[in-house]
Amino acid sequence: MILEGDSDIIQQCQWHGDKGLQYLTFRNGSVLVISENALAFYKNEAAINDPLGNGLLEMAELSEPLIFGDQGFVTEFRAGFVGLVNEMAILITPNDIQLFPNKESALRNQNEIARLKLS
Repeated sequence: MILEGDSDIIQQCQWHGDKGLQYLTFRNGSVLVISENALAFYKNEAAINDPLGNGLLEMAELSEPLIFGDQGFVTEFRAGFVGLVNEMAILITPNDIQLFPNKESALRNQNEIARLKLS
């Protein structure tokens, strides 16, 4: 039997250069927002601009700023992996979103820089 379907968790990647933010929209409508100094996970895109912050599910401030290029922070994404400009990597699992210094650390689940709990 051949299985058809898409294993990508992220459906859309948008760079908002004027704000310095990258939006990664998940299949279920939730959004991971990447900025120079933080990762934030929202219930949906409308929740990002909610002045009361009702849709903010989880946030992690970063001790070192992320680097971005002309197209933002993200260079690639597939399945639960997100590659960043400075070779850092984000790994998305059913329970967590984790930031690592590189792909190798993400594959070994070592040297985690930040974690957002999804459960």
